[in-house]
Amino acid sequence: MKNIFKYTLGVALALILGACESEEKVVDFVFDNTVNGAFLRITDFSGTSINKGDTSSSASVTIEYAGQPDALLQNIEFTISYSGVAGNKGPVALSTVTPDQMGTGQFGNLNTSYSYTLGEALAKLGMTANDITGGDRFQLGFTANLTDGRSYGPGDANGNIGAVGGWYSSPYALTSSVVCILPPTPGTWTIEMSDSYGDGWQTTTGDGGPGLQVIKADGTVFAEVGLCTPYETAPFDCVADYDSGTATIEIPAGIGLVDWYFPGDYWGEISFKITSPSGNVVGTFGTGTGAGNLALNLCNEPVQ
Repeated sequence: MKNIFKYTLGVALALILGACESEEKVVDFVFDNTVNGAFLRITDFSGTSINKGDTSSSASVTIEYAGQPDALLQNIEFTISYSGVAGNKGPVALSTVTPDQMGTGQFGNLNTSYSYTLGEALAKLGMTANDITGGDRFQLGFTANLTDGRSYGPGDANGNIGAVGGWYSSPYALTSSVVCILPPTPGTWTIEMSDSYGDGWQTTTGDGGPGLQVIKADGTVFAEVGLCTPYETAPFDCVADYDSGTATIEIPAGIGLVDWYFPGDYWGEISFKITSPSGNVVGTFGTGTGAGNLALNLCNEPVQ
């Protein structure tokens, strides 16, 4: 029995030593055949939303070079690309920064900042503001080109390097989504209004109240519409129909940005629809709509 135990123990030890030797060979192979690359870490950024209605709307990023000696860095190349209703475009080159044009960051690593405007991006991509809409995306890409011929950019970010939150996090890109903050299109705006109870609009009180207002940037009320109510005299030129009615607002060119403000649906009976001069229904609001500025979908409106 003692001899059997010694034999079994010897076999087990041989298997363990063999396994350890095999694992060491695998580890050695991995390290011998792994080449560390450069990465570009984002340290600051702005402009994750970019406004269709303002070609000066911009995005910016500050990045830090690490992972390889400074002497190996040839340059950092910035590119822009687009994806959305107009298809996929780019990437096309925006700018190149060389090490002598860069500063140093908190940890002594080379760093640089770069920004672009919507107008610059559109020009580089051969587009206009009317080609894009809300939810489309622009991607500012940055690639580290090394003097030995290697390059590391947006297509080289694996799951670990691209992970958000870690010190080494580096997606090699900053993505900005298009939003639509536009002045109203000049012309006739149509507001179709209803009251489900049939006694006109009561907004802030049980008897009546203000109507739907268009408010200019300086705070003045440019226009106000709503259904009349039998309970009190409206403080604006209301539509004399208690069930439903249509009002129009003439918006001139050059009015600038405005707020569409609704004071609230006191009894939960008011509904209305807003149509632009372009024929786009930019907002449909049902009963119970609360007080505040209305979020209109202006993304299909022409940029003035």
